[in-house]
Amino acid sequence: MLLFIVVLGYPYAAVSQEKAVMAGQWGTYGSGPGAFKFPAMIAVDRASNVYVVDQHNHRVQKFDSTGTFLLMWGRYGSGPGEFKYPYGIAIDSGGNVFVSDMNNNRIQKFTAGGGFIGSVGAYGGGNGQFRYPYGIAIDKNDVLYVIDAFNYRVQQFTADLQYISQWGSAGRIGIKLYMPHEIAVTKEGHLVMSDRQNHRMAVFTPDGQLVKRFGEYGEGQPAAGGQFSEPHGVAVDESGNMYVCDRYNFGVQLFDASSRFKLQWLTTGLFDNTRHFPLGIAVKNGSVYVTDHYDHCIRRYKILYK
Repeated sequence: MLLFIVVLGYPYAAVSQEKAVMAGQWGTYGSGPGAFKFPAMIAVDRASNVYVVDQHNHRVQKFDSTGTFLLMWGRYGSGPGEFKYPYGIAIDSGGNVFVSDMNNNRIQKFTAGGGFIGSVGAYGGGNGQFRYPYGIAIDKNDVLYVIDAFNYRVQQFTADLQYISQWGSAGRIGIKLYMPHEIAVTKEGHLVMSDRQNHRMAVFTPDGQLVKRFGEYGEGQPAAGGQFSEPHGVAVDESGNMYVCDRYNFGVQLFDASSRFKLQWLTTGLFDNTRHFPLGIAVKNGSVYVTDHYDHCIRRYKILYK
């Protein structure tokens, strides 16, 4: 059942000409179809189907745009199509689905129906190897970018999972960009990453040149727009607006393509002001989909204009 509830943001969000309205929610804790155990990242295809990394169930679930269950695939293991704590997800122009299989240190590729196509990766520091791949993203040319977290780098692959190049180092990523988790492609083709432990966002060119940073630390009710407490998921819409899951401020922040703050709202419980933990985010056709990692559900929002 879909519920239509206005989600109240912090007081400073009232100056915006927009507001976030919750248009629906689905999922509960469990292992059956449509249930989740700690959902991680989320992606939406061209037909507005929603794919969710159901991390502790070691699978991917697919829904229509309103949350109707369609199918799922995966189980615990290291064989083709199996997962050990998957994390990131991305979809190419052909509708193929890529998943970062974190504890198997590989990227797997599937059809839109969950059919296994191929994989790349093993534990290590060589080209095409990983030490815990986290967020992944695909640009308009179907170049796949992978945050190779504990090798402190970003690796690039073709849509056929052929290695292209890499950039980053412990000094450059491990210090200046500390614990990056999620990645998205901007309208200009740059890469925006959540600089988690530095409580800010960082934007790079595809070959790793820093374009800009924005944000600073702020936590709790006094936190202003543009202040973060461990940002995680990031998504970019068709107009170039950026959406960031501000995990320990229990909400989402919205910025324009120039990284100017526009709006913030809490991701709360349905009938109370319980604060949960927004982790992954995806945007398509005016809908904003957010995974609540600890409430084991998906929430869908609409941005309304005054």
